[in-house]
Amino acid sequence: MATTPPSQFAAILRRSKFASFDPNIGQVYTTFDGHAARGNFGLKRPLALRRRNAHITVQAIDSREQQTVWRSAEPQNRWIRMWDETGTTPTIIEGSWQARLGPHGEFRFKVDSDLVPQEEDSKSQEKDEEGQVPISNATRNMSAMSNKEFEWYLRRIRELRPAFREFLNKKYPPKDDESELDRSLLSRSLRSSTNDVKEFLAHRAYLEYREPRPRHIEQQPHRYAGLNYTRSPPLQTQLNTKAHVGRVLGDEPYKNHVLVATVGMTSEFKVERFEDDAPAVSTFRFSEVVLSAAPATVGEKPEGLEGVKMRTTLRESSEESRATKNNPHHPGSKAYITHPAATTPTLAMARPVDTAVYKGEMTRSEASRYLLRTLRIITPTGESR
Repeated sequence: MATTPPSQFAAILRRSKFASFDPNIGQVYTTFDGHAARGNFGLKRPLALRRRNAHITVQAIDSREQQTVWRSAEPQNRWIRMWDETGTTPTIIEGSWQARLGPHGEFRFKVDSDLVPQEEDSKSQEKDEEGQVPISNATRNMSAMSNKEFEWYLRRIRELRPAFREFLNKKYPPKDDESELDRSLLSRSLRSSTNDVKEFLAHRAYLEYREPRPRHIEQQPHRYAGLNYTRSPPLQTQLNTKAHVGRVLGDEPYKNHVLVATVGMTSEFKVERFEDDAPAVSTFRFSEVVLSAAPATVGEKPEGLEGVKMRTTLRESSEESRATKNNPHHPGSKAYITHPAATTPTLAMARPVDTAVYKGEMTRSEASRYLLRTLRIITPTGESR
C-alpha cells in the first residue's frame, strides 16, 4: 500500500524568513540572491518583481481577491541611502516632533575622549536642590483607553491616594496654623494645580519602569526619529564624507536665498547675488538641518516620506569655493600641512619705512646711502663689491 508523501509545508515554514506581519506598522521589505530572481519576498506567493535591490511595502498579504497588495518603496530607499551618504544629523529639533520627544529631546550626546575634560551632570544636582522628583513622560494615554480599561485605571488611581497625599506634603509642607480640614486631601488637591497630578503620575511611571522586575518597558523615542543612528559632529562629517551635487533652481535670489535641488529634496542656499559665470551645478554640504515632524509609522494608515517635515540650509563646498580660502587642501593631508601662509611678512612689512623719503627732507647723499642699503637687503647674502 502506497503511503502519502509528507507535506512540504513544515519545511517551507522552517526556511521562511518572514516572521510576522502587521498592516498597522509601516515597514519596507527586500530580498536577496536567488530569492530576488524568483520574486520570493517571504510572502504567501511570489511577486511579479524579479530584480535585485527591490524594496516594497505590503498592505495586505492576502486580500479578498486572494492577491498580495504591495507597492514599490524605491523612492524611500533611494532617499535614505542618499541621506546616509551625506553623514549629516539634524541640528535643531522643533515642531510636533519636539513635543513628542519631551525632555528626551534635550539630552545631549556626550563624547568620551582623553582630550576633553569630563563634564559634571549639573542638571541632576539642580533638581535635587529644587526638590523636584524624577519623572517619565511615558505615561498612560487615557484617550486611547476603552471604557473597561478606563474603569480599571480609575480603580488603580484611587488606590494611590495615600501616596498622592505624601507627595503633596513633600512638595507643600503643611503649616502649623492649618486646621485638620485644610490638611485634608480634598482641600489640598483643590489648592494645587493640575500639573501636580500630572507630575505625580509621571513620577509613579518613573518608579514602575525602574523596579527590579519591571512589567512594562519605558518608551524612549529616538532623538532623530531613526533618520540617523550615529551622531556625526560637523568636523567628522567634513573629513569623512564627500560633498553632494546640487543644482541651483532659478537665477535671481529671493530674500538672499535660492533653492537648490540636492539629495532628493530642495534646500535653501544663502547668496546675495549671482555672478554671470556662476555654474548652475555645484557641490554643497548641509550647514543646518531642522527636523519639525516625523512620519507616524504605526497607525491605521502608516506614513512614509510624506510625513516628514524638514528644512535644510546649504553651504557651497566646491573646488572654486575652497580656492578662495587661506588653505584649500584637505585638513590633515601633506599638502595642507606644507601649504604656505596666506600673508608672508616681507622685509618692507617688518622694517618701518622712513617717512622722510616722501617728504623730500633727505639730501642727495642721504638718499643714495638709503638706496644702497635697501639694495643690499634685497640682494642675496654675499661679499659686497
